[in-house]
Amino acid sequence: GIWNLVTRRSEQDSDEVTFKTKSIINAAGINSDLMQKSASSVVKDIIQPPTFAARPRRGQYIIYSAPQNEFPSRPIQPVPTDRTKGIFVYSTLYNQIVVGPTAKDQLSRTDDEVERSVAKELAAHATRVFDRPMGSSRVPSDADFDSRIVGEYVGIRPGTSKRDYQIQLHCHANFITVGGIRSTGLTASLGICRHVVQSLLCSIVSRPEEELTPVHQSTPTPLPDVESLVEQYHHRGDGTIHVAGHDYRVTHPLTRMGWDARTGLASGK
Repeated sequence: GIWNLVTRRSEQDSDEVTFKTKSIINAAGINSDLMQKSASSVVKDIIQPPTFAARPRRGQYIIYSAPQNEFPSRPIQPVPTDRTKGIFVYSTLYNQIVVGPTAKDQLSRTDDEVERSVAKELAAHATRVFDRPMGSSRVPSDADFDSRIVGEYVGIRPGTSKRDYQIQLHCHANFITVGGIRSTGLTASLGICRHVVQSLLCSIVSRPEEELTPVHQSTPTPLPDVESLVEQYHHRGDGTIHVAGHDYRVTHPLTRMGWDARTGLASGK
């Protein structure tokens, strides 16, 4: 069968776009359970409701600037527990020190506001690691003000009610859920990709895999050097860069903070 997907660029956009596809890979992150639940309501008895539920887990970070001779040469990590690997202290390519993440479960899938009490905990951890005072506020009038703070941010991990990754193939609907992929998914990404592709091939292709010929062979796009990307980022001034005919928004806070500060690898020196 063929799936007809109707979507919009945003909730405010009234223009709908329809895609036709043979299969769906549900990689909706923290919303992967909702996506499968929605699909199961449309294709009843073929796609089962999800057997897992999202458990959003927030991780808060604080970032400090540092002279080149003061940042750690390797990540500093506490002894992991069965729930979390703990708070890391590490340096970025931009001569900045990152302290985090925390691991706090929450109900909201979208709440990424920085919590002042957690910032104090992170600063206290950094103080113990570096054996010198590290503040937790960027407000000069605060008692714990620290001029070295570059920024703070919160990321929401796509945790679930299950401990393992949730990769579930619904063969007769050509639908596969790839949910609950947390930090370790970066290391495991190639293996996850291969497993997902092989699973889908078994359901949508009637001939052996070795007989398949690629419909389109993509070629890698050379990535410009960081210095030119930083220059372009500042010249445009809208948070985007242009690579190989496409505009891309720079979204990761660590990249934005490093490029804004023009330090380390972003300094051009």
